[in-house]
Amino acid sequence: MKHGFDKVSIKQIQEESGFTAGSIYYYFKDKDEILLYMVNKYLIGSFNKMKEKVLSFDGSLMEKLELIFNFGNSPIITEAESLAISNEFPIKYREFWVMYTSIYHYHPEIRPRFCKLCNESHDFYYDLIQEAIIKEEIREDIDIEDLILFIKTTLKGYLVLIVFQSNLPSEKLLKANMKLLYEAIKRQ
Repeated sequence: MKHGFDKVSIKQIQEESGFTAGSIYYYFKDKDEILLYMVNKYLIGSFNKMKEKVLSFDGSLMEKLELIFNFGNSPIITEAESLAISNEFPIKYREFWVMYTSIYHYHPEIRPRFCKLCNESHDFYYDLIQEAIIKEEIREDIDIEDLILFIKTTLKGYLVLIVFQSNLPSEKLLKANMKLLYEAIKRQ
């Protein structure tokens, strides 16, 4: 993240990680394999951790959405898990966001992973919303596809604001988004 993925050399990776070049090449054929590993572990792996936590959480749709929006800082996640999530790969979110955006744009071979993740998140939200309708937590006349789009664009905007407008408190953003989302879907 210091140099951008495309500008970093294997030698810099070696120096930063403390591993020998032989150790790096034992596990990875080249830098592109390191990139694929990073996408799988830190992007897809994070989504899968979040999904697992949400599915095992016995809360309302709104509580589950709040957990999704605030995944790393949620009280639902135990302190030890929260530390593991944040300390496993200490993240400066602005740099992380820019890095993954540039990876998407400059590495078309990785795009199918991003698209797969997007499709999996769609299916995940569909199941959550359908469950909430069945439990009569939200209006039954909700167009699930429209609500998924609304949730995903709201989440994307929330993340962009946290990253690029750090003067806005994330708690205030979270509460505002959750309040307006609930108003849109609550049972009459």
